[in-house]
Formats: sequence, C-alpha cells, structure tokens
Amino acid sequence: METPHSLMTRRYPPPDRETLARATLTYCLDGADAIMYATIKGAGSGTEALKLIIGSRPGNAGAAATTARKELDHVFAVGLARWGSRITPQGTRAFRKALAGWHARLDTLPTLDWEHLDGWFTMDGAQWIIGPASPYWPHQLQDLSTRRDWASPLCLWGVGDVRALVSCAKPIAVVGSRGATDYGRAVAREVAMRCAAAGHLIVSGGALGTDAAAHWGALAAADERAWRSRGDMTDPDDADPARGVGRTVAVFAGGLNHIGPSTNLLLFERMVEQGGVLISELCPGTIPEARRFLLRNRIIAALASTVVVAQARLRSGALSTANWANDLNREVIAVPGLITMPHNAGCNRIIADHQAMLLASVEEIDELVHPAHRPELGEEPWKKPEAAGDDGTGGDSMDGDGTDGDGKADRAPEPASDAGGGVAADGDSATEREDALAASQRAVLTAIRSCRRRRTPVTPDVLLARLREDDPDAAMPRLLADLGELEALGLIRREQGEVRLVRGTAGT
Repeated sequence: METPHSLMTRRYPPPDRETLARATLTYCLDGADAIMYATIKGAGSGTEALKLIIGSRPGNAGAAATTARKELDHVFAVGLARWGSRITPQGTRAFRKALAGWHARLDTLPTLDWEHLDGWFTMDGAQWIIGPASPYWPHQLQDLSTRRDWASPLCLWGVGDVRALVSCAKPIAVVGSRGATDYGRAVAREVAMRCAAAGHLIVSGGALGTDAAAHWGALAAADERAWRSRGDMTDPDDADPARGVGRTVAVFAGGLNHIGPSTNLLLFERMVEQGGVLISELCPGTIPEARRFLLRNRIIAALASTVVVAQARLRSGALSTANWANDLNREVIAVPGLITMPHNAGCNRIIADHQAMLLASVEEIDELVHPAHRPELGEEPWKKPEAAGDDGTGGDSMDGDGTDGDGKADRAPEPASDAGGGVAADGDSATEREDALAASQRAVLTAIRSCRRRRTPVTPDVLLARLREDDPDAAMPRLLADLGELEALGLIRREQGEVRLVRGTAGT
C-alpha cells in the first residue's frame, strides 16, 4: 500500500555521489546479488562499477564499449579473488547473463545521467539513503558477505532518525508469527519494552502480530520513562526522557513508499516521531513480494546480536530469521509454549534441536543480553527535515541543512491546541459529536477522563488496562484504531507519548 502523506512529507539532504551510484546499481537488481557485490568489490567503488556497466551497454559502439566490456570481465574476476574465490567458465556465463539484466533495467531509468537522479531515488527528499561509507551505516551488515553466495545491501533507504541504526552496539531483534496469540504478543511486547528501557535498539519487521507488539513495546518504554521522570530531574535523561531509551527499527521487504500493513501506519508514524527508523534495501516503488520477505529476514538477523523468537509455527517466516541468525553466529533465544498449540511448535522445535536458548521468563532477558546502556546518538547529522508544502511541491527551497532561505526550519502544521476550541466544524456541540461515536470510541474517551481524574499518564498501555477493568476482551489493535479515529475527528491529540482531550471535547 502507499505510504501515508505524514511519513513522506519530510525533506532529507541528497545522498553523496558514491551512495547515489549504489542506489542506481540497486535499481538494476531484483534482490540481494552476490555477482553485483563481487563486481563492486573488483571495481573498488560503486561509482566505477556503474560507469563500466553503463559504458558496456549493447547500444554503445566503438572501442570504448569494447574496452568497458573487457574491463568488466576483469573487474568481476578481481572481485571474486578479493572475496576468496576464482573465476570459472560457469561463473563467467553467470556474470554475463546478470550483466544483460542490469543493462535492461538501466534502460528503464528516466535518464542514464544518474548523478541527477537523487530526487527520483529519494522521492524528492522524502527518504534518505546511506551507504557503507556513512558513519551511520550498521557495519554488522557486512557479515552477510562472509560467504560468497550471500551479499549485504549496497545501500539503505530510510525514513526517521538515521542515528538509531548505530545507537546500540548489540541490537535485539524480536520476531515471530503474524498470527501470534495474546501470549506471543504479550511476551514480544514485554521483552522489547525491557530491552528498550535498558537502552538497546529493538529490530523487527513492521508486520502484524509479533512484530507490531515488539515495536509498540519499545515505544512504551519511552512512555513509561517520561511518566517516571516527572517531578524528578536528577537524572540527565529526565530533561529528555526518550533520549535514554532504546529506539526501534522496522525493516521492510519493499520500497518505503509501499510500507504496510495499513493497520500499522499509526505505529510507523509513532516510531518516526520517537526517534525510530523505517529502512529498506530496496528502491522506492519496489513491491514487497513474498520472496522478498525471506531476503528481508537476513537483514533483521544481521542487524541484531541477539534474536528473540517470541512465538512461531513450524512454517513461520520467523524461523527463517532464526536460521539466518544461527548462520551468522548470532545468539538465538526462543520462548517455549504449550505443546498442544501449533502457534508454539516452531519455538519448541528450535529449542529441542538446540538451535535456540530457552527463555524461562521475561525477566531473564536482562541476563541474556548485553548490559544496559544509554543509546549512543551523538549530534544530529542534519537538522530536522522540513515539511513539504501543502501543494506537495516541497515548500520553500532548502539550503542543504533542512532550513529555508532565512535559516529557519519549516515546520508541519501544529496539531489542534487546547486553546483552539471549536472542535465540531459543522456546528454540532461536543456532546452531540460524542453521541454519534461508536460505543468503543466513547469508552476510550471515558477511560481518558478516568485516567485524568486518577492523575495517571494517559498512554495507550494505561488506557488499555483501564478499558479492561470494564471489558476484559479489550484489545490493543481496537484501541489504536479508535485513537486514530478520535484524533482524525479532532477530539483528542497526542503529545509527548500521551493522549490528551482537545478543549471543547465534553469533559475538558
């Protein structure tokens, strides 16, 4: 599905020349490609490899094209040698077949003048791109190239705070089935929340079920830290509570303009707002086909030092991530479950086969991962990206630092404030507006007021606990959907991880 406007109206600086060349080479591929990796290794840079590939196109005539083709054969052989292998007739045939495919893809670019495609590859600055030379590149990804039939990403596309990728020396991946039970989701959430509270980066895949629970758990750690820090400014993190909490990153199997599922869009927005990041190794416009999810899993495993499988069936994609993790010498931890439930069969199997350590309790995760630490964020690499103009043209021009011409950063429209009043634009009273809401949405508003009276933080987790006092079947997905609808109606707003009623809503 298309990425929502709110995630695609930022403006990031353009990539450097080498990174842009790698982005162009990625466009030539259909996925991870060891042949391309060897070619770049032999050429010495993505820029030089791309120059030779463009110069060797079949439509080019003359001595220069012939030289480029011969040079490419040599470059590929050198790359294989540097990778610890030797060229064979079969390898040469595979290279030339791949080269023909790269040429065909290049012909579909808007122009072969690739140095002017930065706007095209970044959706006019709505996404950033980094390569291995970036200080924010997670170098553990290079472990994917320790075998000659694997390949690490040539570059990464992203939305959000790029510093999150290197904020933790040993990130924790929390994965599992999309169709996880309440047990699986609860464990994923609690494990992620504990690890994030300890400063660790939480990695997952942005999918329904376990992935979403893990991401929400990481975000909840920041909400809890913010509440506990109120009235106590003795800790340096208390001035900015979220700064001492680990971030969360979602790895996608398609271009970032096709992130999904739609039910997680609020989650993705919150992740970016709270300093997390959404990443992909694939160009904008790439459709997240089923086979690409298996390739995506290798990135999740490579990013992490420890992979926690919260719940998985025997044929779950999460076991693919666990297999990658084992091959990459990462630690794998699995959560056991009832042997009578198929949802737990995958975790029980890898524990029985000694492919994963058993997690006996949520608290035990503190002993199995590295010590708590503050996220290593450093200075922002660029100023907060400016918001695009309402007409979608990107607003005022940038000076290269995320500011407009007078040095002031453009800002997105402010959310409705308490001083604004007048929630119902059609003249209906706030009470009449509430009467038209669904029963679950009215219950959420009642829970918000109840939390305010109790002087407790109004976070989604607290709200869910309050709702379950009256309705034990209340669930987080329903609550998040109701919160999104109430915010769209102008009845609530979100501020610093909490939910607030907009003035004019009954009860304010």
